[in-house]
Amino acid sequence: MNPDDRTIRIIARYLPVILLVLAIFLSGCTETDRLADEAKASFESGRYAEAASLYDQAIRLSETNSQLYFLKGKTLLELVRYKDAIDAFTTAIRLRPDYHEAWFMKGRASYMMGDYDEAVRSFYKAIELDRANTEYWYNRGIALSGRGQYDLAIEHFDKVIQMKPAMEKAWSSRGYAYVMEKNYPEALFSFEEALKINPGNAENWINKASVLRVLGRTDEADIAIGQANLLYKKQGEDIARKIPKTPISVVP
Repeated sequence: MNPDDRTIRIIARYLPVILLVLAIFLSGCTETDRLADEAKASFESGRYAEAASLYDQAIRLSETNSQLYFLKGKTLLELVRYKDAIDAFTTAIRLRPDYHEAWFMKGRASYMMGDYDEAVRSFYKAIELDRANTEYWYNRGIALSGRGQYDLAIEHFDKVIQMKPAMEKAWSSRGYAYVMEKNYPEALFSFEEALKINPGNAENWINKASVLRVLGRTDEADIAIGQANLLYKKQGEDIARKIPKTPISVVP
């Protein structure tokens, strides 16, 4: 028997087994995809508990799929199950250490738990993996503010502004950090820059007014408060327009 005949016979003998294994593998992938799609639809509809259950089912079929753990973590975050979310993001990272989105979300969940130290570490890792992402720099700045490290937080907000000058929240958070540092001129400058980007933000008008009062510029502070009140009144009118005019029947 020549070698080619021997090879053919071996393939013929094991071909049914190979095909069976392949069929099982493909059916498993198909079922995982179906469950993941259903979970995504549930998540987007706000049915977070259902989505979490579906992701669990998908994970049981594909235990090494880092994205499934990541998506499950995001779902658990919506359910305010921060510790479970951190566990899911941690598993995603263990399976894929360069998963910068998972590092970022782990930082978010840690921040929500009040664990600013872990949040700072996780955001730093996310930045290492994607240095151009302004959200990573911004959130690490917020976490540093949570730790009371306002000088370092300001450095992060400055980095964000350098990359994305029109990010209003970076200017606002920079202003807050400077207030905590008692550097009121820089705080005022930050709030004014935020208002240039979005003059409709009533909170920043109040922030500006607060700093102006500290600086003894009461007339300007009163003008800023007046602007904030006008915005709040307008927002109230906008909300009022959305209230149905038809009386709602109360069923006992």
